[in-house]
Amino acid sequence: MLDRSDSLTGTDANNDGLRDDIEAFIDALEVTEPVRKALKQEARQAQESLYHDWNAKTDANIRKALDISYKYDKVLACKEFVGIPVRDITNTGRTVDALTYNTKARTMTYLAYNHLLNGSVSTLLAAEAQYCE
Repeated sequence: MLDRSDSLTGTDANNDGLRDDIEAFIDALEVTEPVRKALKQEARQAQESLYHDWNAKTDANIRKALDISYKYDKVLACKEFVGIPVRDITNTGRTVDALTYNTKARTMTYLAYNHLLNGSVSTLLAAEAQYCE
């Protein structure tokens, strides 16, 4: 069952940085283990933005937001490395985001985080194993 509690971060009983309901969803997918690990890496990256208060536009918050966003570059490289087709990379990303930011409070926190990234750029990384967790 999808966590729709008032908690921004939801339940993570094993403290792996991944909400338990999203982890169960990914575990139920009929995919190879490398693909499963890449999806969990993506979910952890998305979840990380919910652990901070982004309301103040400070240099520290901007740096933290950029650090988290750069992890997404690694997610994309890993997903390509494990053989996820481009269209599926996009679709799985949308699904992970929909599951992660599934309440108003979570969405508002994500929007505050994303606002701090305004104008930032990144470079795609090569599809290499080193970017997979």
